[in-house]
Amino acid sequence: MFQENNRFNKYLGIEFLRVDEDGCTARLKIRPEFYNSMEGVVHGGVTSTLADVVMGHAAAPHADGVQQSVTVESKINYLAPAKGSVLMAESKVLKRGGRIIVLEARVTSDDGTLVAVALGTYARVSPKRS
Repeated sequence: MFQENNRFNKYLGIEFLRVDEDGCTARLKIRPEFYNSMEGVVHGGVTSTLADVVMGHAAAPHADGVQQSVTVESKINYLAPAKGSVLMAESKVLKRGGRIIVLEARVTSDDGTLVAVALGTYARVSPKRS
């Protein structure tokens, strides 16, 4: 369905369920390497990364597997410990304006707990290909 060349996302195991101009939905199977020092609690950086990924993918579609947007600014509020076997993240576009796109993302655990809410600003780019 969706192809990208982002090695980091592949390394983490992020699976894209939906990517379109309105938003993006992805899931991440939790591995023990993602825990912080409290056993069973996912590190906030993993949660933040997942939110950033779903916002960035909705900001501008990939072309030939290469991203077409970059993060300008991002803020995240952690609402509950991220626990369980899977994290789900869903983004939606709040405003498009030329090169700048503002998005929101919600990250939930597999029991439906809202773990975090993020707000991000992204810029469309045209990366040079070698």
